[in-house]
Amino acid sequence: MGKTELADSVRDTKMLFSRLAKALGSNGVLTGAHITETYTSDWGKDRMGRCLAVVRPASTEEVSLVCRLCSDAGVSIVPQGGHTGLVGGAQHPDGDCILLSTQRLNTIHQIDPDNLSCIVEAGVVLESLQTSLAERGLQFGVSIGSQGSAQIGGLVSTNAGGVRVLHQGMTASHVLGLELVLADGSVVSSISGLHKDNRGPDPLRIAIGGEGAFGVVTKACLRISPQWTSSATAYVGCASFGDALALLRHLRMGAHEVLSAFEVMSDACLPLARYVDPTLIPPLTAPVHVLVEFCSTMQLPLDSLLEAALASAMEDDFAQDAVVAKSDAQAKRLWALREGLVEGHSRRGYHVRSDVSVRLGRLPEAVSSLEAMLATEYPGWIAQSYGHLGDGNLHFNALPPESMAEAEARSIGTRIEQRIFDIVLELDGSFSAEHGIGRTKAGWFRQTMPERFELLGRIKGAFDPGGVMNPGCLLPVEGGS
Repeated sequence: MGKTELADSVRDTKMLFSRLAKALGSNGVLTGAHITETYTSDWGKDRMGRCLAVVRPASTEEVSLVCRLCSDAGVSIVPQGGHTGLVGGAQHPDGDCILLSTQRLNTIHQIDPDNLSCIVEAGVVLESLQTSLAERGLQFGVSIGSQGSAQIGGLVSTNAGGVRVLHQGMTASHVLGLELVLADGSVVSSISGLHKDNRGPDPLRIAIGGEGAFGVVTKACLRISPQWTSSATAYVGCASFGDALALLRHLRMGAHEVLSAFEVMSDACLPLARYVDPTLIPPLTAPVHVLVEFCSTMQLPLDSLLEAALASAMEDDFAQDAVVAKSDAQAKRLWALREGLVEGHSRRGYHVRSDVSVRLGRLPEAVSSLEAMLATEYPGWIAQSYGHLGDGNLHFNALPPESMAEAEARSIGTRIEQRIFDIVLELDGSFSAEHGIGRTKAGWFRQTMPERFELLGRIKGAFDPGGVMNPGCLLPVEGGS
């Protein structure tokens, strides 16, 4: 770019920010030192992004204006929600973009108990929505560890999963309609509140899992359900992942309607929870630890049902030992072990993180193959196998030796990640189960699924012909990552 072109670009950018600040107010546009790591660094501290400004619209109309002005100025837009993603979808490596934060789009517009639906803005925090629904005896079916930060727009844009997918499904299962702002500022909506609306395919559903590449989600109409009134939680010890799968099969056959969560953790994972709380100690010892939850809207003796099911499983040698929580406080304490190990990985430092899935029957084989690979090819690294066995989602992480320098660990970690993906793909699995593609896995997406990649690229051209929306995320440009 020549000096004259550069000067014109700077002048155009200053004019853009001046117009945005006038429209959104002084609190609506952050530049310079006001752009903190809260916006530019990802949750796992693996990526640091850059941007020209952070723009914080407070309404759909303001989002529309931001998109139109940025599109006219040729400035890219990176939508950002609660900033809890793990694949770099909300960070751009170059500084020639704006971050569009949805944190001020935080209004719950409607909760309809008769229709079992709600209409919320993209920036509504999941925990806030659950609290509002609980006051009316209702709930939203997605449960994730980062619910205190994660926003509805982000859940939709990544098609988030969580711990209750086996019972409730992914976020996509709960979306009845969306409002989307396109790159040119056009506002389109499929929100009708209808559970049955068969007037042709809804093109806006492309935004579910679209990671901001097709437009900015500003509102969502969500399916909700009555709050559970009875529940039971158990912590179970198994001899292997194969036995854990047998336990899942046993529970599904006898209690499918009330089985709401089935989480699994290898014994090597549990010490990581103590990085968060030193008092978090498992109630039993076993090679594999399982968290089981039964829930129902009916007043059922779930504790007794769960105890009987586990007693039968122990007779059949699917389980070695089990503890059934006797209070809500005890249940929360057991869940803290599962949730704490995720934070513990981050506190320990750099580690290889993965989010893969296979058919449920092949999950024990996947764990065995991955752990054998790490032990054989990268001795000294510590395997961490845990995740949502109930839906086939495994998080296989690898911890470097504590004495290893981070730069060396990251270099080796890149090779380990490739081996993880190779093994999972050999098992006909997916290298992204619930975290999405983002920028971290965009190259893998293009390489391993060229037909889907090419088709999505054509669709993106219809929604965003100028390539303004979150460039490089999900659909990387040639030569990009």
